[in-house]
Amino acid sequence: MEEDEIRAGDFVIIGSDEDETLCQHDTAYAGALLAGLAELRAQGKLCDVALRADGLTYPCHRAVLAAASPYFRAMFAGGPLRESREQTVQLQEVSAGSLSLLLDFAYTGRVCVTGDNAEPLLRAADLLQFPAVKEACCRYLARHLDPANCLDMQVATPGNLDAATRRCSHFAAHHPPFYSSSTSLHPILLLHPLLLLPVGAHAPPPPRQAFAEAFACLSSCEQNRQRFWPELFERVRLPFVRRFFLLAHVESEPLVHRSPRCLRLLREARVLQGALQDRHDRLCPLRFHPRPSTGLAEILVAVGGCDQDCEELVSVDCHNPVTGQWRYLAALPERVGGGYSIAALGNDIYAPGGSDGTTVFSSVWRYNSGVNEWSEAPEMSRAREYHASAALAGCLYVVAPDGCECFDPAEGRWRPMRPLPQPLENVSATACRGRVYTVGSPRLAGGGVGWGAGGVITDVVVHCYEPDTDSWAEIECADGMPGWSYVLDVVALDGIIYFIREDSTQVDALDPIKSRWIRIPPMNQV
Repeated sequence: MEEDEIRAGDFVIIGSDEDETLCQHDTAYAGALLAGLAELRAQGKLCDVALRADGLTYPCHRAVLAAASPYFRAMFAGGPLRESREQTVQLQEVSAGSLSLLLDFAYTGRVCVTGDNAEPLLRAADLLQFPAVKEACCRYLARHLDPANCLDMQVATPGNLDAATRRCSHFAAHHPPFYSSSTSLHPILLLHPLLLLPVGAHAPPPPRQAFAEAFACLSSCEQNRQRFWPELFERVRLPFVRRFFLLAHVESEPLVHRSPRCLRLLREARVLQGALQDRHDRLCPLRFHPRPSTGLAEILVAVGGCDQDCEELVSVDCHNPVTGQWRYLAALPERVGGGYSIAALGNDIYAPGGSDGTTVFSSVWRYNSGVNEWSEAPEMSRAREYHASAALAGCLYVVAPDGCECFDPAEGRWRPMRPLPQPLENVSATACRGRVYTVGSPRLAGGGVGWGAGGVITDVVVHCYEPDTDSWAEIECADGMPGWSYVLDVVALDGIIYFIREDSTQVDALDPIKSRWIRIPPMNQV
């Protein structure tokens, strides 16, 4: 008999009569396994971790959580962080009810979404990375739209849930009479078609027009004008209103001057427009993001690098994430070879120092994004290469083993800073929450850095610079420092500092306010 495959129920017979293999596939096994794990959890047996939210504790199994959610897999199996060793893990921004539903889903594969739990469960599923639950919540919200809850649902639905977002937008766009004529709704709803819809046939207006529409909208409910004006004012996204319009029309409005909240928003817009604060220096609220109708987009700029023959490049390229396209920008001057640092200050880019292989430069090159060209800025006090730089509060900070200095574009001059507590090699720097942070390896007495067994640097330190007091301090975390095998690059986004390894996909995130490490998923590649 020739080799054949015979299927009978849950059995599969492969091969000939002389050399036969019988394979069994129990279709009920997966369900029985989940039921068994759920029973163990209900009985509190073999549980090795407890999750805590809103004062309630839920014993469970690390293996089940790691298999059900990439968030918990990174927490428990991604590296030696504190959560991987703790018996109880406190979860923030997740309600006890939502956590209980997500745990039930992890052990049963079932979840029931209702009008009472849809929105909090959606947020929890998005945070803890349960995509199937997130999709179920999205589907429920999209099926239960009405004029009174459309705004809340559109704001609450994360941007990556395109189907629900499009349905909310479509609903609001086709009910403009209701929003414009209703007097019983909260005034924020009156502006929903004007301020919140995505680009398209019912595109929201640019910030200047949005301000005029907001003011006109409140004229129909004057008794609530003072009460609701600050809330509407916040949705105009003032940082993207032109300075002249701010001065001529916004600052002159009496309603603004009578509201401390409006004045605070106005000062915030001035600070951002003057590059005195990076909008990503803290958790970036929605009003810091430009509307598509403005035509503005934040771009990624790649400066220099090496070609396949390790020859240093002077090319500059930028990527627009909105259009998905790359394009060339003005190239660096030819004599700038390597060893320079890069920092973005406002809409301009600075490249201090560097060398051409024989000469180390003190020169500083500034890229003017308005005219797409490089020009020389005032020189540093000394020539430097392989240093670090960061932009903070409208100034450029340069950190090097032989000293530090700061450049103020408004004054057009450099001033000295207190040097690092100890000279650092392979130093990287970033600005976060009003301070400059550096990471590097202390230089040994005879030069170089200390290397231990297995190619691990024996000492990597993180320092923090306080501009107001011109002082440095070493950062220490209660849960220790990661085991870095090579000095890394450091960047900040939304008030969190990210340490990116050069020999690993793992990324370490530090909350500088709490001095705690945060577990995040690894990169896709080194």
